[in-house]
Amino acid sequence: MLFTAEHEELRRTVARFVETEINPYADAWEEAEEFPSHELFKKLGDLGLLGIKY
Repeated sequence: MLFTAEHEELRRTVARFVETEINPYADAWEEAEEFPSHELFKKLGDLGLLGIKY
């Protein structure tokens, strides 16, 4: 499958999001047995990553 520049930008955006907004906190969330889904989905929406057609 060939990927377009738009696909590559999407990949980079998601990777950046995971590295900055999820990975640093994952252990603490696991320990606390909680996940801040509302906050994370808000941030994903702000990035335009909800409702995409890929």
